[in-house]
Amino acid sequence: MKSRFVFSVFVLMSFSFGAKVPSDNVVDSGSFGVYVNGARVATETFKVEQRANGSFAKSELKTQGATQRSELELTPKGEIVHYGWQQIDPRKEDLSVVPKDEFLSETISIGPNEKSFTVPHLMLHSTPILDDNFFLHREILLWRYLASGCTVKAEGLSCNPAPQQYGVLIPAQHSAQTVTLDFKDKEKISIKGKEVECSAFRLHSEDSDWLIFMNDQQKVVRIVSAAVGLEVVRD
Repeated sequence: MKSRFVFSVFVLMSFSFGAKVPSDNVVDSGSFGVYVNGARVATETFKVEQRANGSFAKSELKTQGATQRSELELTPKGEIVHYGWQQIDPRKEDLSVVPKDEFLSETISIGPNEKSFTVPHLMLHSTPILDDNFFLHREILLWRYLASGCTVKAEGLSCNPAPQQYGVLIPAQHSAQTVTLDFKDKEKISIKGKEVECSAFRLHSEDSDWLIFMNDQQKVVRIVSAAVGLEVVRD
């Protein structure tokens, strides 16, 4: 038996093996613990919803003395309606990304006087957001990859063997990058002392390499960047 992932709203959201996710449905929610060299340094709390008029994802990242928030809204076709980022403390900063004509426009406000400037990005409205510090964005990108070339067979997940390239926007850096994603294999890993069989994926960017582990509900449970001692684990 062969089943293909459904590429719905978020151009990514529904992987229910043949059935569309209902309107106003919470696709994923929870939190990630962020660890560096074994010590917990941050918590990202997130929620992803599919709505009748599109999809919405929000995250809040808290470290000691600092809080950041992000919100991403997409059309039913997966095009950006609005992306917003805020730093609440220690210094207020914010930025937003919206469509302008055929491409994207980023507006940044920094400092107490909220001086702003705009950065144009010659990128399509369907460009994935992969902002710094928000690991939910990696899950969303992985959903897009699954929908573009993966199927579920009796023996397990099957994906196009060729790595897939994506041009992504990194608003916090006010820049774009090209990243590649590919399916590595099924692996058994330990999560909270329990052995879990996951699908493992490789995410490669210009300056980093990540291993991403997804469970059989198509939810990311672990992300590792061994070069910098970073591990992200679903709570």
